[in-house]
Amino acid sequence: MEILLDLSRHCIETASKKKYERLIRQYFKTKTFDKQKITTEKQISALKYFLENADFSELRNHFSDSDSVEKKAWLIVSQHFENMHIRFNKITLYPTWKNG
Repeated sequence: MEILLDLSRHCIETASKKKYERLIRQYFKTKTFDKQKITTEKQISALKYFLENADFSELRNHFSDSDSVEKKAWLIVSQHFENMHIRFNKITLYPTWKNG
């Protein structure tokens, strides 16, 4: 699963929080229980794990060092959340986990 994060106005942590909040609102607006709602649930769970466990100071340093005009990142989520990583341009970053 891939979650697009918009970094045009925010750091990686804030962009992740905003995406998480948007998905929560979207989830509760959906009246039916369909495939989209299940996908949204999975994205919410992944972002929650990411927000609670990633070392964002380290990630911020990687993103601020990049002088790229590309302002999008993809959070790539595998079945095991501790294996998730971020793709930014042609760079793949593996977060350091607080409990790891």
